[in-house]
Amino acid sequence: MAQQTVTATRVLSKLLVLNQVQREGRVNMATKKTSSAKSTAGVERVRNLILGFVGLLVVGFVVTTFYLGTGLSQNSVPEAGSDYAVIADVTVANPVRRLTVEEYFSYACVHCKNFDPTLEDWLTTLPEDVNFNRVPTAFSRAWGVLAQGYFALEKANALDSHHQQMFKAIHNGGRVFSNGEAIADYLDSPDLPAADFMRAFDSRDVMRKLNRAEQATRRTGIEAVPTMVVAGKYRVGMDNGAERALQVVDYLLEQERVLMQGEAP
Repeated sequence: MAQQTVTATRVLSKLLVLNQVQREGRVNMATKKTSSAKSTAGVERVRNLILGFVGLLVVGFVVTTFYLGTGLSQNSVPEAGSDYAVIADVTVANPVRRLTVEEYFSYACVHCKNFDPTLEDWLTTLPEDVNFNRVPTAFSRAWGVLAQGYFALEKANALDSHHQQMFKAIHNGGRVFSNGEAIADYLDSPDLPAADFMRAFDSRDVMRKLNRAEQATRRTGIEAVPTMVVAGKYRVGMDNGAERALQVVDYLLEQERVLMQGEAP
């Protein structure tokens, strides 16, 4: 009887231990589930914060792009120093005899190539009282060859049909024109024989224009291209974008027009 009692007691003890283990297991499982849920919730919160931050960045980028693209970030009235510079040794108050706009450029300049279509569109709106000219710059010997080539095309009455071709040859085709013969060979066609181009290229008229262009580049303080010069008084760069530069040119032309009218008898 005593033996049976001991056995029963042992069995009961084992059952109690097993029951305790099961309860602890369930508690541990619940704790793990709670911890896992908390961890998942934390990850979800972090993910939402990141997505929200990225969303704000995207919205900010879109708004900024619209703001800059529409010109809303630019002053309505151009200011000297930020939108244009007054050329040294020029008396702004003196009216000019004729309104002029010059683009200082080079075929070697990719920014000039990219600006050219915008400039051409703007030229279609240019008033009749404004005279426009391009002035090729010669910051190096290689650029000097291209500047001379520009004036040669002009003298040969072939500029309109070959202006864009020169840009594309250099920046799209990777061509390097180290002398006049290289340009002549590339442009050689029934409309512009190489001999005719070289005759213009080596002419005294072209050399005189090239010298005058180099002097004008120094006088106006051109250090980068493309740059616009208005009425021989104002230098307008591209730091604020091409569209803004042309807006500034229009503004300066109007200022000069008013000054000319004020001096009229």
